[in-house]
Amino acid sequence: NKNCPINVLYAALEAILHACLAHSQLSLDKFSRWLRSICSILLAKGSATDRSKAIQYLSKRMQSWKSMAAWQKTETPVAYPTDERLWLLSTAYNTGVECLHASLVDEARRWFECATVICRFVPNGKARAEKVRET
Repeated sequence: NKNCPINVLYAALEAILHACLAHSQLSLDKFSRWLRSICSILLAKGSATDRSKAIQYLSKRMQSWKSMAAWQKTETPVAYPTDERLWLLSTAYNTGVECLHASLVDEARRWFECATVICRFVPNGKARAEKVRET
């Protein structure tokens, strides 16, 4: 419903995400879209607290990728949609740039570090990581 207040939508998405994780009942495709929605809402709000919460979500996702990659002995979390990995990378990088332009240097550094880690899990990751490092 387009008339649903954003805070209600956010609370519902967050509850779904947590319930799915708690019961290990999730489709990675749906999970990735819910994560994108939650992060988009948080970043659109624009406060430091909301950005901090968004980067915590991204960090948790990357930790699970690292665990999965170690278990599979590969650098690619095969089941997680590539388009969503690329979205996470571009979002982390762009948020870092926005923070840098706002002179939030420490926060920008955290976002760029996050983007650099995500580069390990996307196609052409080494070249992308180099671009992040040049920033």
